Amino acid sequence: MKNINIFLVLILTVSSIAEEGRLGREANEYRYTSLGIDLIQTEKTGVGARLSLALPGPLYVVVERKAEGVNTEDNSYDRVSNGVRLGAHIGIGDLLSNVSAKGVNLGIKNFFDIYGEFGVKTTSIEGDINSFSEDDAQANAIAGIRFGDSNQWEGNIFANYSKESEVVQKTCPVGTVCPAVVEFVLSEETDQKYGASFLYNISKRTAFSIEVSSSKVFDSTFKVGYQINF
Repeated sequence: MKNINIFLVLILTVSSIAEEGRLGREANEYRYTSLGIDLIQTEKTGVGARLSLALPGPLYVVVERKAEGVNTEDNSYDRVSNGVRLGAHIGIGDLLSNVSAKGVNLGIKNFFDIYGEFGVKTTSIEGDINSFSEDDAQANAIAGIRFGDSNQWEGNIFANYSKESEVVQKTCPVGTVCPAVVEFVLSEETDQKYGASFLYNISKRTAFSIEVSSSKVFDSTFKVGYQINF
């Protein structure tokens, strides 16, 4: 019940500070074709780029690349991830109308979008001593909701599921000389990231965003981004 109350407060807060029709859009006209650049803060500062392209109907595709810093006991590395996902979205009003009984009009507006994305991602490590990549791509699924007014403030709450590889230093037996070698260790369970973001539409073509997310495997992440809408 507490989570539901927090969710409702977020929606009402974002909606209340929006200027209706400021950019000449419908309130729920969220952008699914855009190019974004993010500054990522985890253990170290990293960068990311993301391209989203709307397809016919409710479908869209997302291609992204991000590089984040990783610290081990002796060295620092860049963890570079590349991903591609196919997504679909639908307004809550349209969804409930589709599942309601025939001839019954619930009269619910599309005051938020539900979306889901599924795809694959690969990870590589780049450092001064070692550079290597995973042999296999890992499945990646994201689900969430977008709410608020596309003329000004938008909100996004999401969950991100995927296997993650950690960088670890190989142990060296006592009395043995070993090279400074690191290796990938795939987490035994699927990493679960939960997060929220807010986006301010500066104009019809540009937007500014902030995002925070938690992870079971890595440190929490904070992002600041700039987005170009098409």
